[in-house]
Amino acid sequence: MSIKLLCLITFFISLFLNTLPISSQEIDDEEEFDYHNGHKGPVYWGHLRQEWSVCSNGSMQSPIDLLDESVQVVSNLGRLKRSYKPSNATLKNRFHDMTIQWESGAGYIQINGIRYYLKQCHWHSPSEHAINGRKYALESHMLHESLDGKVAVVGIVYKIGRPDSFLSSLTGHLRSVAGTVQKETKVGIVNPRNIKIGSRRYYRYMGSLTTPPCTENVLWTIVRKVRTVTIEQVRSLRVAVHDESNTNARPIQRINGRIVQLYRPEERLIMD
Repeated sequence: MSIKLLCLITFFISLFLNTLPISSQEIDDEEEFDYHNGHKGPVYWGHLRQEWSVCSNGSMQSPIDLLDESVQVVSNLGRLKRSYKPSNATLKNRFHDMTIQWESGAGYIQINGIRYYLKQCHWHSPSEHAINGRKYALESHMLHESLDGKVAVVGIVYKIGRPDSFLSSLTGHLRSVAGTVQKETKVGIVNPRNIKIGSRRYYRYMGSLTTPPCTENVLWTIVRKVRTVTIEQVRSLRVAVHDESNTNARPIQRINGRIVQLYRPEERLIMD
């Protein structure tokens, strides 16, 4: 085989891999990585498989610490436009998290004129992102994907307090896939709008998936308001994590000079 032909084949393989939707590259098998301090833990994710190397050498990794003292406060990003619809969904125990996966037609968010369609929602405990150095009890990630494969994630953090109504609606289904051989269960019609945000303020930055392969160029929106959840609800989600670390949260990553914006509407700027 000539060097020229080999180069062409390599180019097209690379082009194909780079155009795959990011969400389709998520790793579901917990056996390949974990959250221990051992050889399969977060520090070593980038060494477990060649295609995960960005977990170690990437420059835009998530999660990060969102520090108000270093963010750019802006008022031109606009409110987060959510156009969600009720759709059939399945609850999956991926053994490193619990995930609600919508079949289709669950709607989208719109950012900079691009529609990112809702695919799934999963949870991490404690929170992966920190706000001003503080981590919270839980963090949900609503993962969206555009038609050309770009990924946008909306993150919501929770502290211990009153029950979260959306998780309350899933209690029975969570029990059915918790610590059993059954990995998933149909939950029927689920309305994504029932996942409450409750704030117009949010952080915005470019990061990555927080599990292998840690793919970068993910557009992150972290809601500024801290919502509440009960200890029991956090425990019902933690049953998916079958290891002694009792967590499925990746450690904080370096910002590496990235710009982090805090959207605050103009009227709030005047009041504050």
